[in-house]
Amino acid sequence: MRLGNRDPEQQELEVLKQIPVFDKLPHRALKMVRSLCHVRHFKEGEHVFRTNEPGVGMYIIMEGSVEIYRLKGDTDQEDSMAQFYDGDFFGELALLDDLPRTASARAQTYCRMLGFFRPDLLSLMNRNPRIASIILLNIARITGKRLIRTNERLEETLLEAGKELA
Repeated sequence: MRLGNRDPEQQELEVLKQIPVFDKLPHRALKMVRSLCHVRHFKEGEHVFRTNEPGVGMYIIMEGSVEIYRLKGDTDQEDSMAQFYDGDFFGELALLDDLPRTASARAQTYCRMLGFFRPDLLSLMNRNPRIASIILLNIARITGKRLIRTNERLEETLLEAGKELA
């Protein structure tokens, strides 16, 4: 997503509008969410978070790119799982629970991101439960779609493994 040269707050609102977690939120609600977000800057190679750290919230990339990876077994060899760029988001499950992160996230370039963290969502639940409910329902939808895709991939992998064994 190309952000252009508009003022940062307007850019941020435009990006938030495109994020599925904030789908169906009216402009006023998006502005409220934006006011709860935290701007974070990361240098190239700097970790946003590491595997097993407690999840605290989600990140929205305003500028830059991030790699999500895991270490293979007990080695230092990295297994790249995903790449995210301007306008992408990641880490949204941490809004629901503080379970440890299952992968690491590292800035591949300089990154400017918005962080929306669990305390921000809890604050929103107290101030405006309707908006918080929409966000939670959106997270449930996103999680459900990802679970279906994961199940489909697992089924394909198991079918292929069965063919190889036969």
